[in-house]
Amino acid sequence: MSSVLENPAIPKGSVVLINGANGFIGSNIADQLLRLGYNVRGTSRNPQKNAWITDLFERKYGPGRFELVSVPDMEAEGAYDDATTGVSAVIHTATNYTMNPNPHEVVPGSIAGTINALQAAARQPSVKRFVLTSSSASALIPKPDTPSRVTTETWNDETVAYAYRDPPYEAERGYPVYAAAKTLSEKEAWKWVAENKPGFVLNTVLPNINFGATLDYAGQGHPSTSGLVVELFKGNWEPLAGLPAQYFIDVRDTALLHVAAAIHPGVEAERVFAFAEPVNGDVMLEIMRKLYPGRTFPANFQAGKDLSEIVPRERALQLLKDMGKEEGFTSLEESIRRNTEDVV
Repeated sequence: MSSVLENPAIPKGSVVLINGANGFIGSNIADQLLRLGYNVRGTSRNPQKNAWITDLFERKYGPGRFELVSVPDMEAEGAYDDATTGVSAVIHTATNYTMNPNPHEVVPGSIAGTINALQAAARQPSVKRFVLTSSSASALIPKPDTPSRVTTETWNDETVAYAYRDPPYEAERGYPVYAAAKTLSEKEAWKWVAENKPGFVLNTVLPNINFGATLDYAGQGHPSTSGLVVELFKGNWEPLAGLPAQYFIDVRDTALLHVAAAIHPGVEAERVFAFAEPVNGDVMLEIMRKLYPGRTFPANFQAGKDLSEIVPRERALQLLKDMGKEEGFTSLEESIRRNTEDVV
């Protein structure tokens, strides 16, 4: 066992709050924390609708280890106060993923939800770590075949300006508005912590596009971006074509990096870049043809490559190893295999 897991920043057996625990990333973070001996309280807008996750973790880890509580509106003042009572860490994954192209209807609410979670955590002396799920889009939206260099100081100010152009708010602006919301929410979190000096350490995780296995197909289906892989497997390439070539990461690696940000004693006030390897539509099709040689797939449709140099990727790789995952990042081929094996 690694020294990190023997001497974590928060004690095993304590309760970690995950806001948005029913999501693709949130549910996987819960799974990793439970595996490592932590107890988890999750929030959801509708716990009744998401009873599958409580049932899953009770079967997997026994009763009393996981509970799901209701936070119907993360933007409401004091939204997270009750849920945060007595926890040792907060992991805030909840986000607005509506792809609404109007920044004025998306960004303020995203920031409000983040600040509400920070304020609730600051009121609890038991909270020692706060982890914000940011996004790769907080640093960049890559341009195909265009080299760039990304460091921990890189921010996506260009896309924020693009998102806030004058109306009309055309549908194509949905993803830039999402990126602007993630960028500005993360910036406001760092600003809030600098000004208010709470009793906890803030870390952020910036995941790129997440693929990988669903935890419970019957309950969860293929949520979020894992659904893009399944659509391509079924022959529908158009949803992926709407996104730029970029880096990918397997969702279990994203989850483990969140856990590192919550419990690793050496991770303090860091932006953790969850970037495994570059991906585009043509590379994904090449892998699918190799995995499933008897199946017919669409023609290639996206050859452009993300040529970005992600300097902090090495730090994330080291954190995975510190957390006991010696092999480092899961490969794209393995992640696609996991993502598709329940629909073959």
